[in-house]
Amino acid sequence: MDTVPEEMNDWSEMEGFTQESELRGGDGLQQNTQPNFDILSVVCNSEKEAYDIYCRYAHSVGFSVRKDHHCYWPNSRKIRMKDFVCSKAGFKKGLDLNAKSKYRKANTRTGCPAMIRFSVDQDGEWKVNKCVENHNHELARPEDQHLLRSCRNITEERAFVLKSMTDAGIRTIDAFTYLADEVGGREYVGFLRRDAYNFVQRNRR
Repeated sequence: MDTVPEEMNDWSEMEGFTQESELRGGDGLQQNTQPNFDILSVVCNSEKEAYDIYCRYAHSVGFSVRKDHHCYWPNSRKIRMKDFVCSKAGFKKGLDLNAKSKYRKANTRTGCPAMIRFSVDQDGEWKVNKCVENHNHELARPEDQHLLRSCRNITEERAFVLKSMTDAGIRTIDAFTYLADEVGGREYVGFLRRDAYNFVQRNRR
């Protein structure tokens, strides 16, 4: 039986990474690196498309994304406005120190202001209404960006390969290594070894 290896956590939950970047004069906010497209000009047709595009933008800059508040059109369940935020936005509620817990996850929220707000018209067209691009924490270096949680995804094609190989008795680590070799390295697979183990274990339940 495969055992899940001890592996590096999501970058969004790690500390101690550094990246050279200029700071905005005196405000303590780290500016993003130059993304490869203009996020402000984006027009989408669904929440999934808007989320996926912002995740691609976040990946190119070096941060992870979390879904946040939304509101609806009056007397409707159609979204009128939706926010996506940096995974380090806000602060977690106070922990109960008296509660018994075998493992307590580190609180990595920093109150980061980076976010994007989409406005949605009655026809379902999503346009950027507001975008804050500055962060108050260090961003992931290019060599670490594949660790960002919101940027990781097991595609249907690679899920099929994982399932087929492990069903045939091949170890999960060997199936993952095969996929990594096919694309030229683990950083290009699109997900971590731990994600592969979790996927295989879910499919065996």
